[in-house]
Amino acid sequence: MINPDEFFVVCKFTSGEQVMAVLRNEDMEFIELEYPMVIRTHPNFESQREQITAHPFCVFSDEKSFVIDKRNILFVKKLHHVFVPHYMRIVEEHEQTVFTAKEQPRAEDLQWEDEEVMLTNSENAKKAIAQLKAIFGVDEPEEREEPRIVNFVKGNDTIN
Repeated sequence: MINPDEFFVVCKFTSGEQVMAVLRNEDMEFIELEYPMVIRTHPNFESQREQITAHPFCVFSDEKSFVIDKRNILFVKKLHHVFVPHYMRIVEEHEQTVFTAKEQPRAEDLQWEDEEVMLTNSENAKKAIAQLKAIFGVDEPEEREEPRIVNFVKGNDTIN
């Protein structure tokens, strides 16, 4: 985990994001940050103050180290000593968080109590129609008459 003697920094990226992190390595082109946490401020109109939130730089990755091109960084400054314990607590809480997806039932695990055999789509449709007829008290379907053409206008031989 994070050692309190690490070099803690705050960075501002050209995208506008502010990030607290541990500075691990740096050269002329790149900077390596560990456990970067994006800091956002949101106005709280009820208390007339700003609310500060923090979340991992890349929520969908389990990587702890990121190499950032310096062209994407406006500045890197040492993190104020007052914020170091808060940063360490945020990282620790995030490391203990486990994301689990709600398990969805598989089709083969579903049980069809009133059907012993899987029916085809046409059989399912016929069965559904029969059930609906029984519910609404409809007897056999009436034979449909062919629709009559009332107005017929003969076209011409125009080719477009």
